[in-house]
Amino acid sequence: MKQTIKQTVLKNGITILTDYMPHAYSAAVGVWIPRGSRHEAPDEFGLSHFYEHLVFKGTENRTALEIAHAIEDRGGNLDAYTTRQETGFYAQVESRDMPLAIDVISDMLMHPRLDKKEMEKERGVIIEEVHSYDDIPEEVAGDVFNAIHFKGCGIAHSITGNVKQVQSLTRKQMLKYAHQVTDEIPLYVCASGKVNHEQLVEICAQKFEQKKINGTIPQDIYKSNQSVKVVQKSDITQSNLFWGLSFDRNIMNDRDRCAFSIFNVAMGAGMASRLFQKVREDKGLAYSVYSTSDLYRDCVDWGVSLATDPQKLKTALNLSVNEVKKFLRHGFLKDELERTKTNILGSMHLGADSPEKRVLRMAELMLHLGEVHTMEEVEKKVRNIEEEEILTTMNRLFDSAKFSVAVVEPKSKKKTELDVDFFKG
Repeated sequence: MKQTIKQTVLKNGITILTDYMPHAYSAAVGVWIPRGSRHEAPDEFGLSHFYEHLVFKGTENRTALEIAHAIEDRGGNLDAYTTRQETGFYAQVESRDMPLAIDVISDMLMHPRLDKKEMEKERGVIIEEVHSYDDIPEEVAGDVFNAIHFKGCGIAHSITGNVKQVQSLTRKQMLKYAHQVTDEIPLYVCASGKVNHEQLVEICAQKFEQKKINGTIPQDIYKSNQSVKVVQKSDITQSNLFWGLSFDRNIMNDRDRCAFSIFNVAMGAGMASRLFQKVREDKGLAYSVYSTSDLYRDCVDWGVSLATDPQKLKTALNLSVNEVKKFLRHGFLKDELERTKTNILGSMHLGADSPEKRVLRMAELMLHLGEVHTMEEVEKKVRNIEEEEILTTMNRLFDSAKFSVAVVEPKSKKKTELDVDFFKG
């Protein structure tokens, strides 16, 4: 699977990447800011996410409705998201409308109105979004895990901020953030599909002409802790569990990341995974159980999420922990490694037809790793890596990690008690 990826860096620091798909009818193009919620000061929690919302509310050249019409009237769609590591804005359009998409997104980032009245209205929308997450115990358990495990660094706090934090954000802070986007932080423009690299470079040079770069990518600080926290809520019936670990990315190379990805898929990605088969199919303890991982510029985390009857929580925790330990001791089951490799490559091949998936993958690799690995390179690594190397790598990573567990359970007179050494004990 050959990819044609080109890269150009403009004089003002904007990096432009394209992934050409000659048989595509469409294009996915976007702009990424290498600043997310982890880079916020305590009085700014939720600012990146608020900014992501507010630039949709109008620019010096377009109203909010005109922004929507510009893309949607052409059959496309415009989207954005904020993570702990970055903030992204991207559009999916017919390939001929790629210049229009860049025009709209650059207008939003270079000329945002940041109107006071619109900010107050959107503040209410975001507070409702925060409430919606608070109503999902699975989301709360993940946030509690981050808060205790990453205490002491920016990954610990939520992307949206809590209600009080959202209420305290000011227009002055928003204007400062917008200034950082236009005058300080480097930006990344990525496009996949039927796109002409030289044309995109020319368009970006025009649309981002006012962009300056007087700063660098915000500094990342990583800290992990071994901790346990149980939170009780009165309006739920299940206990929601998230346990996991993290480690410094400096101890991982490309082959280690490949081994880690194979481990994650084998353990908890899909119905054929070990955790699903053991916890749900064999024991019937949970409806949903899976493993998940986040790659940051400076660290990697991995965790297990499930929900079960409060009386069965410790059993489910022990089952999931023991399944991981079994892998670390004995490795893959018969044919499991080849099936997992086929799973990963098949998923990558299916996604290769989608300009959206390819542009999001390219942006994430560039912002998190500082480079883009082609699908051809990834496939070669996956096919060549052997079981012994995967097992050695995973044992080394787990031996270096700190473990934490978070539980959100129904309110009761007695709170569940868990050992902080639940994994290594």
